[in-house]
Amino acid sequence: MGHSATHQQLHEYFNSRQFDRIEEALASSFLYEDLPRALTIKSHAEFIDYLNEWAGGFSDANVGSPQYVDGPDHSVALFHARGLNDGSIAGMPPTGKRMDVPFCEILHYGSDGQVTSGEIYYDQVTMLTQLGVIEAPAPSDSAESPADVVRSLFAAMDRLDFSVIRSLAADDAQGVDEIARRWLRGKDDLLAYLSQLEGAISAPHSDLSDVRESITGNNALVTCWLDQEYTYEGNRVRVSAPTSIGLRRQDDGWRITLVHSVPLPSEQLG
Repeated sequence: MGHSATHQQLHEYFNSRQFDRIEEALASSFLYEDLPRALTIKSHAEFIDYLNEWAGGFSDANVGSPQYVDGPDHSVALFHARGLNDGSIAGMPPTGKRMDVPFCEILHYGSDGQVTSGEIYYDQVTMLTQLGVIEAPAPSDSAESPADVVRSLFAAMDRLDFSVIRSLAADDAQGVDEIARRWLRGKDDLLAYLSQLEGAISAPHSDLSDVRESITGNNALVTCWLDQEYTYEGNRVRVSAPTSIGLRRQDDGWRITLVHSVPLPSEQLG
């Protein structure tokens, strides 16, 4: 029987909770490392306790969708660790949420075919995020930041490009109709208001300065100073306003939830 077949059999023993059969396959000098948790397991008893901890934290824990690769004195398994977190693990109380995380396990074998050592790798951040223990990490630097989205919003306003504005707004976005002195609630309400202005406003130009962003989990706040000029019903208008933009992270990026500007009275303008 090849090493990959042994590896597969051990996983089947785990799925059926036959931990005694797993112990029989371990060499007396067995050593195992859980790299993400910085755990080094140095005995059979410690390893069985380790397996019981996973099974206790996830009563239906199983090795799913495995793939095995043979080596001359080792085997590699790629699989998904799946289960419902209905028990304590690593000192954390159960969350009642499921995990489905890719794992990579490497086992090494002696000349007699017994397992001499092993190591396992997985993304602990992904696991803790799925379990709701931590919030999802911020997207990579290559993704648009909240401040970038705000700049795109005002650039679209200057072009009177309402399709882009719609794509940047969350469904529950809110703003203020300064003319009618009322709140605009929801993307459709905001776009209807902007559409009404389409024929009345021309040649808009917006400058943003002192732009600052603050991100907390999946929410962000961008504050800036907006200097804006446009022609409204034949009259040139200048607006200078401290402005706050609220955003929420969605699957397709940051989306605007709130636009709030406070235009200063004309006598305060420089």
